[in-house]
Amino acid sequence: MFLTRFSAVIIKGLMKIVILFIFLFPPSVFADDCSFEYLRNDFITESAEIDAKQSFETKGVSFIAVANGLGPARPGFEHIQMTACIILKTRWDVLWVGANSGNCSAQIELEKHAIAYSRIFNEKMIGLAKLSEKYNCANDLQNLLN
Repeated sequence: MFLTRFSAVIIKGLMKIVILFIFLFPPSVFADDCSFEYLRNDFITESAEIDAKQSFETKGVSFIAVANGLGPARPGFEHIQMTACIILKTRWDVLWVGANSGNCSAQIELEKHAIAYSRIFNEKMIGLAKLSEKYNCANDLQNLLN
């Protein structure tokens, strides 16, 4: 009985903090980033494989996520089981297409462009990462292909 009341008090306290956080930082602060709209000319789909190879050679393994919903899309990873190493110990660049706000101009075109580019980039990078001796998660990519 005591633990039930104690748990309820803790939960209420945490809820107050979460509600305060939401009021201080509305979702638009996190979701209204449409920066890909201004950067899309730098991400030419036909150059994505070359860009991945150059990126691998200069900064090592990094992947591209697309902020197009509540959680980012990770194109090219549909056939790979995500592990903590791949998600947390790998550099992820994000192409912001409005996340869940949908307020960017040409939202659908932006999202299609970002996903197409990142899919090609990520698939090339996965191939390079699987063979890399320096990448800590190479075994995860090797062992977890479906």
